[in-house]
Amino acid sequence: MAVWETIRLDKIVSTNQSTYSPKEDWQFVNYLDTGNITMNRVDEIQYINTSTDKLPSRARRKVKLNSIIYSTVRPNQLHYGIIKEQPDNFLVSTGFAVIDVDFEKAVPDYIYYVLTQKKVTEHLQAIAEQSVSAYPSIKPSDIENLELLLPDRKTQEKIVAILSSMDKKIKQNNEINNNLAA
Repeated sequence: MAVWETIRLDKIVSTNQSTYSPKEDWQFVNYLDTGNITMNRVDEIQYINTSTDKLPSRARRKVKLNSIIYSTVRPNQLHYGIIKEQPDNFLVSTGFAVIDVDFEKAVPDYIYYVLTQKKVTEHLQAIAEQSVSAYPSIKPSDIENLELLLPDRKTQEKIVAILSSMDKKIKQNNEINNNLAA
């Protein structure tokens, strides 16, 4: 039987570790804003030619494979995802908390599934509604302070296999429905 340990998220993740500097002088940027991803479905990645177009001031967060991106504004709008592929020179908005999981301690997809549970987003929304900003928002520390049940790695991998297979089936069914509607 698997042993499940209660652990605070900041013990197994780091947030917002890598930021783009204009000194890096990228010739182009592929940019994802918070409104262009919902429940891990990307609507649009903006291509920005930096020699002719101004880079949005929020286009600063660097991500890597298996980074979890979670909007810090209005968590109930479900603007989150996990990076499984990315174009060159990819930046995401500073409106995201970029969460990188320590591979030695946890499976990134498992942490993603925990963070995107309805009860977690509702909890983060409740925190956001108490914020003193002009709109409901959370801080990366609000995510880091979450406590979760963490099973052993093998159990995490089994859970991820089941949930990801269900996600693939849902995606496939949605594509079939879209084709039928067309």
